Amino acid sequence: MKDRILVIEDEELDFQVLKDILQPEGFLVFHAKSGVEGLMMVEKISPDVLVLDLVLPDIDGFEVCRRVRQDERRLGMPVLFLSSSANLDNKLLGLQLGASDFLMKGCDPREIVFRIKNLLQHKRLFDEVFRQSVVDGLTHSYNRRFFQHRLIDEFERGRRYKRSFCCAIIDVDNFKEINDHYGHPVGDVVLKHVARSLRRNCRTTDIVCRYGGDEFGVLLPETSIEGAYVITERFREVIANKSISVGGEKFNITVSCGISSVNSGTRALDVDELVTQADVALYTSKRQGRNRTRVYGVSPDALPAADLMRQEGK
Repeated sequence: MKDRILVIEDEELDFQVLKDILQPEGFLVFHAKSGVEGLMMVEKISPDVLVLDLVLPDIDGFEVCRRVRQDERRLGMPVLFLSSSANLDNKLLGLQLGASDFLMKGCDPREIVFRIKNLLQHKRLFDEVFRQSVVDGLTHSYNRRFFQHRLIDEFERGRRYKRSFCCAIIDVDNFKEINDHYGHPVGDVVLKHVARSLRRNCRTTDIVCRYGGDEFGVLLPETSIEGAYVITERFREVIANKSISVGGEKFNITVSCGISSVNSGTRALDVDELVTQADVALYTSKRQGRNRTRVYGVSPDALPAADLMRQEGK
């Protein structure tokens, strides 16, 4: 896959010069003519490198850099200032705000190419270290640390913009008995099976994490209680209907699920309460017989019927 370079530059001629330098090197080059447009494109295309002019028609390059660095998802994205205003004070301020490098317009094209290639190399190293710090080694799902970070982000976003957001906690039924009967290596196979089933059946916006032990957390942004119930029930059914083969023997497992939400009638006041409510709903599903989904503060009779779930799951 080609590396994506986003250039935020209001002067068309300056952009064309840079594009003619970068495209022959195999880069995909995108263009934004203002700071606000550039920030929108950062969100849309997730560039591998951001090349940024200092003087822009709306907000300046410093403000663009500051906003980019406020987003923890962009911490590893290199920001290269390429400006005609590259005096020492501007360089120092840009570096203080999180810029990765600073070049003068009109510099040797070879220097631009080498600087960008070096930044990309550093980004790949950063991405690998970051991946190792937030991914569970057994299931290759995100780990609890990442779950907590994103939970806080999504909770605040949902509350600030009054958008629906749900959290599901999913627990393997009778996992201790599985370990006791088949052994811990088979227990690991079960956990991998659950994680893989969740990732394959979630939406691109959902976040699947191993919460701890035999529990998984799924964050469901922009999702109503009804929608979260449909999605989580789909998880549960897929897992229950898929056999696990170990040593010539096949067996099935089930999971129990609990859901809580932000911006509902029973909305949580903070992230700790949100997780506690999902845990309470999970405990209810266990107490009522396992292999089911319960929503905190919502009667099962008020949740979507099976035929509706099948239609929405298509």
